[in-house]
Amino acid sequence: MNTGLVLMSKLLAMMLMVIVGYGAVKFHVVVNEDSKTLSRLIVYILQPCLICRAFQIDLTPERMSGFLCALGLGFSTYLIWITALSVLKKPLMLDAVDRSSLIYSNVGNLALPLINMILGSEYVFYASALQVPFNLLVWTHGNSIISGEKRLNFRKILLNPNMIALAAGLVLMLLRVRLPDVLDTAMEGLGSMVGPCSMLVIGMVITKHDLREVFTNRRAYAICLGRLLVMPASLLLLFLATGIFGRYPALVPIFQVCFIALSTPTASTVSQLAVLYNRKAYESGVYSVISMALCVVTMPLMLAVFQMLFVS
Repeated sequence: MNTGLVLMSKLLAMMLMVIVGYGAVKFHVVVNEDSKTLSRLIVYILQPCLICRAFQIDLTPERMSGFLCALGLGFSTYLIWITALSVLKKPLMLDAVDRSSLIYSNVGNLALPLINMILGSEYVFYASALQVPFNLLVWTHGNSIISGEKRLNFRKILLNPNMIALAAGLVLMLLRVRLPDVLDTAMEGLGSMVGPCSMLVIGMVITKHDLREVFTNRRAYAICLGRLLVMPASLLLLFLATGIFGRYPALVPIFQVCFIALSTPTASTVSQLAVLYNRKAYESGVYSVISMALCVVTMPLMLAVFQMLFVS
């Protein structure tokens, strides 16, 4: 089956999980506050298991160079987007939450489980490289512009569970240490729960909002379509302008994984920061909801354009 169709089917399945989470609260199976407990499980246990286990592969020069290329792509893409939106913030009337919502994609809670389901754990290895620039920049640039503070919180960056899992996975891979079968099986099971649990959380959080008000917010649609179409399109233009795949065709599958991750809806971390600093908390939640709904169409569309341009 075409990768785009597989992607759409997986996204539709995940949207059904969102609806289940929404219904669970509405029918009093759980309460809205339970989403916080589930979120902690995802952040501190499930997602680190998914990331760490992705490094349980044989290290080859090709894989390491691919990982480094994904890392470089992540940093360069985010820095280009940050610079461009800093210039355009006044003419487009974009505040800090708007810019952060446009820049930072959901490379963790959505991209990693999605890539795991579509392409397998080997490609999660490359997608995990994006966790480094994402966490470094969202907790420096993102935190700074949303909070209005200039002081950088390196403690939050270094102690982020995803960064710890990434470091642990890299160390195990470099030392060629394999997890015992029992532990590996346990981590595989826990890691596979990231996608469903993340979608349940989104559905549970949506119950805080009036759905009619959420889905009639015109500015939210503009921001979300910018995140889901304009930002990925700028990445396609970068690939075309540099002609990188003509010189290095082996990068196509690796950058395709990165492209999928960078085409995801706005990062949930942006909403968390907006709530923390009381900066457009409601609007940021609306951006998350609408972008999640729209991505069922936009992500397969952008992937189809990528494959038409670069996959022979």
